[in-house]
Amino acid sequence: MPLRIKLIGCHSTMNEVHAQGLDQGMDCEFLDYSFHARPDKLHDKIQEIINESQDYNLIILTYGRCSNSMLGLLSTHVPLLFPATHDCIGLMLGSKARHMELFSENSLTYYFSQGWLDYGRTPLEEYYEYEAKYGEKKARKLIKILYGSYKKAIFIITPGIKDLERYRQKVQEIADFFGWEVGEIEGDLSLLTSVVKGIRAPESIFVEAGQEITLEILAGGKHENNDQT
Repeated sequence: MPLRIKLIGCHSTMNEVHAQGLDQGMDCEFLDYSFHARPDKLHDKIQEIINESQDYNLIILTYGRCSNSMLGLLSTHVPLLFPATHDCIGLMLGSKARHMELFSENSLTYYFSQGWLDYGRTPLEEYYEYEAKYGEKKARKLIKILYGSYKKAIFIITPGIKDLERYRQKVQEIADFFGWEVGEIEGDLSLLTSVVKGIRAPESIFVEAGQEITLEILAGGKHENNDQT
C-alpha cells in the first residue's frame, strides 16, 4: 500500500515542485508568501495544517528555518521531513552550505528566485507601497534604511522556468531602481527533490512523530533517526 504524503509548502517553491513533477501522488498545500512577514502567523498556520493531517504517513515541508517559524511545531502521530536551510534561497541553491559560502563572498547581495518574483513582495513593490502611503520623499528614506546596504541583485535560475527573459527584466528593473549590479547563478534542485520525494539526506531534517521541533534540531543537532551529520 503506497504511503500517504502531505506536502506543506510556500508559494516560493510551488513552481519548481510542479515543473519537476514532484507533486505526483501526494496532497499539496502551498501557503501565501505574505506569511513570511509574520513568522508567528506562519507557525500557527503550519501547525494547524499538521494537526489536520494526522491520517497521513509522512508530512513534508518545503520551508526551512524561516525566522524560526518552525520552532515548536509538533506532529503527534506523523513524522516530519524538511530542508535544513535558513530559507527558500538556500533551498533553491541546493544547500545551506552553498548559501553561506556565497554570503561570505558577498554579504551585500539580494537574491531573487522565480517564486519570489511571482508571489513575493520585491523591494521595488515595497517602495511603491510606501510611496502611495507616505509620498516619495519618506518612501525613499524608508527604502534606503531597509535596502540601502545592498550592492547586487542575483537571479537564481532553476530548471523549468518559462519566459526566462521576463524574469530577467523584472530583476533588471529592480536593480536599476536601486543602482545595483545584476548577476545570475544556476540553482540546484537536488535538495528540494530529495525532500519532496521523502528521501532523508544530509541537509534535510527528519523529526519523529511526537517530537517537538527545537532550536537544537533546527541547528542540525541531535534528533532521532536522522541521517544528517
